[in-house]
Amino acid sequence: MTTTAKEATDKISGVSETLMITLYARYIESQRQDAILQDNKAAEIVEKIDYDFSKYAQGWASQLGCVIRAEVYDHLVSQFIQKHPQATIINLGAGLCTRFFRVDNGKITWYEVDFPEVIDLKRKLIEESDCATRSAGGDRYRFIASSILEATWIEEIQRVAPVLIIMEGVSMYLTEIEMKTLFQNITRDLAPVTILMDVIASKRAKNTQKHDTVSKTNAKFKWGLDNSKELENWQQELTVTDEVYYLTRFANYPHRLPWWGRYLRFILVAVFKNFGRVIQVQITQSA
Repeated sequence: MTTTAKEATDKISGVSETLMITLYARYIESQRQDAILQDNKAAEIVEKIDYDFSKYAQGWASQLGCVIRAEVYDHLVSQFIQKHPQATIINLGAGLCTRFFRVDNGKITWYEVDFPEVIDLKRKLIEESDCATRSAGGDRYRFIASSILEATWIEEIQRVAPVLIIMEGVSMYLTEIEMKTLFQNITRDLAPVTILMDVIASKRAKNTQKHDTVSKTNAKFKWGLDNSKELENWQQELTVTDEVYYLTRFANYPHRLPWWGRYLRFILVAVFKNFGRVIQVQITQSA
C-alpha cells in the first residue's frame, strides 16, 4: 500500500500559522463523544498536511475556547442565513476554516480571503467547487488570495445583498489603525454590511507570551478592546448590535476543566469574561 505524500506547510508562519491552532482544536473536538462541535472536514485536512501539532497538545484552554467560539459563530452565521438564504458571505483571514461545510444551505455565495500562501495550501486541500457547490449562477465557494488590508480583494466580490463578513480570530493580530482602515474600505465599497468579529481585552493583547498556544508561534497580539461601543466612535455608519461573552461558557463544561478550575469556575468567569467576545457590527452606507 502506498502512502500519499502530505502537503508541506513550511510557508505558513507568523500570523498565518495560528490557523493551525484553530484547525487542531476542531480536529481534537471532533474525536470526543461529547463534542461541542463536529467538524469532519477538519479531520480530513489534518490527515493531509505535514505539520507538528504536538506543540499545542497541552493548550486545553485554547482548545476549548476555540471550539466554543466556533460554535457561537456557527450559530450566528446560521441565523443570518436563515433570514437571508441567498446572502453573500465573506470570510476574512479564513485560514483553513471549514464553516462553509457546516452551515451551507445550497444557495449562499461564500468567499474565503487570506494571504496567498494560505490560499495556495487551501487549494491543495479543498476544491473551490467542492461538496457540489456549483449552482446555476456558477461556483458558490470561492477563494481570494490577498491580504485583507489590501482593498483589491473587494474588487473580486460579486456583491449580492445582504452581505455578512466574518472575522474569526483576526482582529487581535491587526493594529487599531489597520482595523480602522479595513472598516473604512468595507464601508466605502460593501456597505450596507453586517460584520461578525471577535476581540480580546487590551490587557490580554499585551501578553501574547502567556497564551497557551499562540505563544508557540511567531504571531503577536497587537490590539485589544475593552468596551465594544468604542467602535461606534470610529465612524458614524457603524453600530454595535450584539455581543456574546463566549468565555463565560467555560462554566458549562466543568468536566473539561482542571480540578482547580472546577471549583473556581464561576469566579474565573466573572474575572475573565471580557477577555474574549464576539461582536456583531452593522455598517450602513455613507450619507
